Amino acid sequence: MTPKRGLTIHFNDGTSLTTEFPEQAANEYARAILEQEILKRRILTVEAEGALLYIPFENIKYMTLFPAPEEAPKFSIRGASIS
Repeated sequence: MTPKRGLTIHFNDGTSLTTEFPEQAANEYARAILEQEILKRRILTVEAEGALLYIPFENIKYMTLFPAPEEAPKFSIRGASIS
């Protein structure tokens, strides 16, 4: 069974949206390009249930991606716990 992948977007107004999705890019290089495009455009687009959601970064407080990718940015703090 393929492990679940997902993203929870926590908005500035206190609401959140959780999505589940299949793997988006087959290799580390492709994932890095996708990440750079998202950061450059400052908008997150999510295709879900036949609709395309456009979510401006200005509306996002933070995002939780699960499971954590093996190739997380080198500057990431690893092994942390949330309290």
